[in-house]
Amino acid sequence: MLQLIPFQEKDFQTLFNWIESPRSLMQWGGPMFNFPLTHQQLMDYKDAEDRRAFQVYDPSLDEIVGHLSIGRIDLDKKQGRIGKVIVSPKYRGKGYGRHMIQLISMYAFQHLKLEKVTLGVFDFNRGAIRCYENAGFTIDHYFKKTSPI
Repeated sequence: MLQLIPFQEKDFQTLFNWIESPRSLMQWGGPMFNFPLTHQQLMDYKDAEDRRAFQVYDPSLDEIVGHLSIGRIDLDKKQGRIGKVIVSPKYRGKGYGRHMIQLISMYAFQHLKLEKVTLGVFDFNRGAIRCYENAGFTIDHYFKKTSPI
């Protein structure tokens, strides 16, 4: 069974290794980060008051297989947002993403006592969309910019 391990400074190199291009950084972190990913950017990310970031450990492999976080945690409104999801390149396409999403959702509901958990994904990231739907998420809002504002 997968385990969530709090993301620490010693884990930064894992993300540096997995995020090798501006596109992979945008897909993982959106506009929050600039390429190349830096130590300071990850410190700011890790230390945010309203976020819990995790490495995902598979004890059967004795390896870290992914990373994700739940951010925008608002305990008064009992809601948060899953984000920064990445599966190790070595383990993509093996079902880890769905299990990771289910695991962080259980953490949000059981440990943080949240009542609503959302996530965001770029529309071009079809694999992630399928993964999130397979984990039980449904599309709530879909905005598509069709003309300049």
